[in-house]
Amino acid sequence: MNTRRTILLGLATALTSLAVTLRRDAAAAEPAARTLLLEEEPAARAIGYLGNAAKVDTIANPAYRRGQSCTTCAFADLGTGRRRGCSVVPGRLILATGWCKLWKLRGSA
Repeated sequence: MNTRRTILLGLATALTSLAVTLRRDAAAAEPAARTLLLEEEPAARAIGYLGNAAKVDTIANPAYRRGQSCTTCAFADLGTGRRRGCSVVPGRLILATGWCKLWKLRGSA
C-alpha cells in the first residue's frame, strides 16, 4: 500500500472514531427523559392540574372557561405534540389537553 493511501485510511479511521466519541458524549450530556406529570402528584395538586380540561369542576374553578387548555396556555411549550413542556413544572411534561389554575392565554399581557 502506498503512503498516500495509508495516510487517508488512518485519517478516515480517526475521523470515524472522533464522530463516535462526540455522539456518545452528546448523548450523555442530554438531560434525563422528562416524565409526564400525573394528576395525583403534589406538584399537580398544588396548581390544580388536570390532564383533561373537559373534566374541570367549574364550581371549584370559577376562572375556567370552556376552550381553555394547555394548548393555548402561555406557560406551555409551543408545538403539535400531545405532551409538552411547561414552565410552571420545569423538567416535566403535561398533556396538551390539560388545564391548571395558572392558565394564562398565550400572547396576553
